[in-house]
Amino acid sequence: MDFMAILFLIVFLDLVGFGLVIPLLPFYVQRVGEGPEVITAVLGLYSLAQFVAAPVWGRLSDTYGRKPILVATSFGYAGSFLLLAAADTLPLLIAARAFGGLMAGNLAAAQAYVSDVTTPENRAKGMGLIGAAFGLGFVFGPAIGGILGGDDPTTANYVTPALAAAALTVIAAVGAMLFLKESLDPARRGATVARGYLRFDLMTVPLAMLIASGFLVIGGWAQFETIFGLWANAVMDYGPRRVGFVMTFMAVVSAIIQAGLIGPLTRRVAEARIAGASLVILAGGYLLLAGADRLPLLLAAATLLAIGTALFTPTLSSLISKQAGAGDQGAVLGAYQSATALARFAGPAVAGSVYAGFSRSAPFVLAAILAIPAAGLLAGTAQSRFSK
Repeated sequence: MDFMAILFLIVFLDLVGFGLVIPLLPFYVQRVGEGPEVITAVLGLYSLAQFVAAPVWGRLSDTYGRKPILVATSFGYAGSFLLLAAADTLPLLIAARAFGGLMAGNLAAAQAYVSDVTTPENRAKGMGLIGAAFGLGFVFGPAIGGILGGDDPTTANYVTPALAAAALTVIAAVGAMLFLKESLDPARRGATVARGYLRFDLMTVPLAMLIASGFLVIGGWAQFETIFGLWANAVMDYGPRRVGFVMTFMAVVSAIIQAGLIGPLTRRVAEARIAGASLVILAGGYLLLAGADRLPLLLAAATLLAIGTALFTPTLSSLISKQAGAGDQGAVLGAYQSATALARFAGPAVAGSVYAGFSRSAPFVLAAILAIPAAGLLAGTAQSRFSK
């Protein structure tokens, strides 16, 4: 049985559920009478909770195995969608997003699973498959969520997409429980328990620089992701359905690259070079989007952004994984996910203020600027030979 294929399907179903509510969330907060600053702050609460939980889930997966963590977090994640379906006030919406963030331990555990079953030579390809599952989840999730929600923000259906997301996440949890084989050898789990849970001596200088680069890039992406719906509505007069379709287009491009091109590309080009090139592509996409006022420009910018993130995410994850010891994959990847979660909290908070205080396109310009120090950190990693 191909357990990578099973893991792919589990992550795919989880991300379809996640993507279902993405086009609706900005309008969800807007419905309870709040403006852009509150919208972006509430959306960022998910990532703040994930920042706290990700390293814990990662280390727990080193201790008890990847499968129990994938199952437990998927069931918890489904519960957060049920709470979201019932949320008709700002406090309930805040509770739903925070609980969802606490349960979002799947990515670190899934990436650690890939690290367990791949060699360093084909790890980027394995990470790319997980990235493709994410991408395909966003192909179907936002499109379905947009269709279920409707095109008019004032009359959108917010309950049905949340219930559909909960159902899909339960299916993923049951699938993991029944069909996924544990990847972590019991002997390695015992060694992890003996070493302890949270160890800061795992952090070398190259690893810290890689994580910092990822923090900046994901922070820029979070600004785009959070503000795009509001920008598209203000500039292009798009509602949830059209926003969902644009995100679906981006996800298709990203999934094709991660599923089919990452493996062959990393056999010919060093992962660090691919990650560096992706930052140039991302910066170009953000700047093009900042000036877009019609569909052809929007699609061109969306294509560049999809290509950039499809190249950056699996290659950086692979580089980080190779910095970790065999018994610390979950902890190190959990630390990386924690950093990206913090970026996903900070990015929306900054985006809302920049959007309201400067201009509608200012968050995209700022995201492009963040790619410059990220590229410097990535280049510095190759030069560093120090540890700790």
